[in-house]
Amino acid sequence: MENAKKTPPTKNEPATVQQPEPNYTEKIKAQVLAKIGKPPRLDRVEVSKHHNGNYRVNIWEQAEPKKNVAVTPSLRIRSSYYLKVSETGEIIDSKAVLTLSEKPGPRTNLYIIIDGP
Repeated sequence: MENAKKTPPTKNEPATVQQPEPNYTEKIKAQVLAKIGKPPRLDRVEVSKHHNGNYRVNIWEQAEPKKNVAVTPSLRIRSSYYLKVSETGEIIDSKAVLTLSEKPGPRTNLYIIIDGP
């Protein structure tokens, strides 16, 4: 095996410093809540970065309390969105339309309205 000579970097060479990627979590949360409105039993909004400017946003809510039941309320994902976000943090595409609708019935359940295939 041949020994390769390693040349140390010179003082005149600029060190490459990788800039941290911008964090648009709060900006995305604000945009989603502005479009769908604040759910009445909102617990939290989770934003997770995926690849190529894609984000997953989960809207967590406390489950509707049942009458005359004394248990700890549970949490559930009310809605989930897969978003494409620009380099400035603006939502440019969503796999589901960012709106919520209530379906009438004996119990009120919330559904996502999805346009498209």
